[in-house]
Parts: sequence; C-alpha cells; structure tokens
Amino acid sequence: MVFTSRARNPAPQPSDSEHHIQPVMITTQPWLPPIPGLHRRDPEHRYWLGELEFPVSITGVIGCLKTEYALERIEATRATWGPRGNQTHRALELFLQQSQMARDPYRGTQLQAQGDELMELAEGDYADWIQPLINHDRWHQLQVIASERPTCCIMRRVAGTFDCAYVDQNGRRILADLKTLGPNGSTYSTAAQIGGYMALEATWGVSYDAGQTIWAQPGQLIFGPLMGRFECLLAWAGAWATWKAVSPQLADPLSF
Repeated sequence: MVFTSRARNPAPQPSDSEHHIQPVMITTQPWLPPIPGLHRRDPEHRYWLGELEFPVSITGVIGCLKTEYALERIEATRATWGPRGNQTHRALELFLQQSQMARDPYRGTQLQAQGDELMELAEGDYADWIQPLINHDRWHQLQVIASERPTCCIMRRVAGTFDCAYVDQNGRRILADLKTLGPNGSTYSTAAQIGGYMALEATWGVSYDAGQTIWAQPGQLIFGPLMGRFECLLAWAGAWATWKAVSPQLADPLSF
C-alpha cells in the first residue's frame, strides 16, 4: 500500500520520493499476546486489571524526577506538544499495526480504514514529523512484535503503555519509546521510563535485550543508540525509590 501526500509549501516542490508512505515490512514474528483483562479507562487515564485498579503509571513515577520548573514548563507548553505527540504516536500505531493486519485476509476493511486515517495524519498539521517517521528505511530491518502495548506489575500496582517493540536484524528484542521534539528541541535520557516498562513486562515473563528512543523532529527521524537492559533497569530502580520516598499514595505498603 502506497499513499501520497500534498505538499506543505508551494515552493520548492518535494521530489516524488518525499511523497510516499512506505508500508512497514510484513512481520513473520508473532506479536506479543495481550495481558488478559488489562485495560485503561479514559479520560481519567487509569489502568485496571479486572477489578484491580493501578494507582500509578510509569509516567506518574517518572514525573517525580522532574523539577518544579520543568513541570511548570511542561504544563505551559502542553498546547504545543500535546496535539503533536498524540497525532505522531497515533500515526506510528497505525503504521505498525498494518504489518500485523496485512497477514489476516479477513481484516481488509479495517486495514483500509486505518490506512485512510494514516494518510490523513501524514497530510495534516504534523506531516513534518509523521512523514519521516513512517518513511524511515530502518523499519524494513525490524520485525515488529508490539505496538501501543499496555503492561503492568500486580505486586507493585504500576501500569503503563509503551509505544512499540521489535526484533532487529541481530535478533535482539528491543523495547522502544517514541518522543517528539520541536525544531530546537534536544534529546534527553529515557532510560528510567524504558526500564520501567521492562520491569513490568518481566513480571509476565517477557524480556528485552535493550531499549531505544525514537526521536521525531521536523524533517527527520533518529533511532537513538541502544541502551542496555541493565542500564534501563538501574535507572528505573532509582526512579522507583525516589517515587516511593515522596509519594503520598502508599496506603497499602504490602503492594509496593
């Protein structure tokens, strides 16, 4: 499936290669099965496993590492990064799910509908972020095994959803997180966040060899360097210890 997009500026006109949305390679790897009963309730953004509620998410824990100034800046600029992040993440989800649905001959209608939605996003306000994301050649070297996957730890009662996971050409299982940046944005460490997802997944017998951040900026996409499993888990352990020390939510200490 190939989509075309409109030019965002009248001049100069982009080349034909800049107009194409290449479909992700159809994966031969089975996708990770979902955790039965785990779901998120919106708009409160709370996770539940059956009747068990999770009082905090990975994002909530990681937030304790930010300074008051950083939190204020995040809130002050939410109107800018919020829609950009939501639409770019949705585009990645649609793009990666095509590799799974393309294997099922009975999901053609759904595949077409999602393809139409993806094309609309790729032509929309955040095309400068989305087009490099879904056109990157790196996807053709990866076997996707998860996209927008909810996960949790029952003992610690923490849950969250990570962006994607894949197997690279060397057979390494990688848990990845997508971040969007503005034109002048700079990268930062996501080891604690990725380590948190790794820790939750481990409680379900799912392990990863490395973590990776995917940085989307206007006109470019960068797959960040691989972060070792130990590096990520160590960063998460520090974040978890900090959160426990400052959190008012420790009503049930046996759960943590």
